[in-house]
Amino acid sequence: MGMRLNIKKAVVVAGIATMAISGTIYAADNNEPATLDAEEVEYDMESGLASAKGNVIMTKGNATVTGDYAEYNSKTKDGKVSGNVVATKDDMRVTADLVTTDGPDHMIAEGSVNGIKADKHFMGPRVEYFQQDEYVLIPSGGSITSADGTFSANMIRGFMREEHIVGDGNIHIVSPRNNMEAGGDQVNYWGKEKGKAVITGNAWAVQDNNTLKSKKLTVYLADDGKASVK
Repeated sequence: MGMRLNIKKAVVVAGIATMAISGTIYAADNNEPATLDAEEVEYDMESGLASAKGNVIMTKGNATVTGDYAEYNSKTKDGKVSGNVVATKDDMRVTADLVTTDGPDHMIAEGSVNGIKADKHFMGPRVEYFQQDEYVLIPSGGSITSADGTFSANMIRGFMREEHIVGDGNIHIVSPRNNMEAGGDQVNYWGKEKGKAVITGNAWAVQDNNTLKSKKLTVYLADDGKASVK
C-alpha cells in the first residue's frame, strides 16, 4: 500500500510566511532600504511610536506589506498592521486581517490567514511564529495544501529545527494524487527519520479500495515518495 505525505514542508512554510510578514515591517537588523507611504504618518520621538494610516504601503528589500493602518514602537518593539493586510516576498503572498508582534521573537497573523508559497497553501484563523525557537503554532484549526494533497487538524505545531510536526484533533489527510485518504486523533511527523509519520487514536487510511484501521498507524516515506505502512 503506497502512500505519500508532505506535512513537514507545508507547515514550515506557514512559519516562514508569518515571519516574513512581521520581519518585513519590524526587522531592524539588516541594512536593506525601507520605505513607508501612507495618507497620514505620525512619529512621536519621545515615546518611539510611529503610526501610518490610509493606503499604507511598506517595502523593505524585495518584500512589500500593505494595509489600512500600521504602527510600531521602536522602544518596546511592539507593532501591528491591520485592515486588509497583504504581504508579498519572492514567491510568497499572505493575507490577514491583523499582524502583530510583541518583539522580534514573537509574531502573530490573525483573521482569515491565507498564504501561498510556491505550490504550498495554508489557511487558518491564527498563525503564530516564535523566531528564537523556530516554532510555529496554528492553534485554532487550519489546513495546509500542497501538490500532494491537503492536511488539516484542530491544532498544528511545527518544531522546525527538529523537523518535527504535530497535528492534534480531527486529523484529516487527503491526497488525490495518490488516491489516498487518512485520519486520526493525532499525527507526529519526523523529517529527520526518513519521513516517519505516526497517526494515533482511531487511525485509519484508505487507498485503492484498501482500508487500514489501528490505534497506531506508522508511515515511512522513501526518497521516491512511496511509503511502507505498519
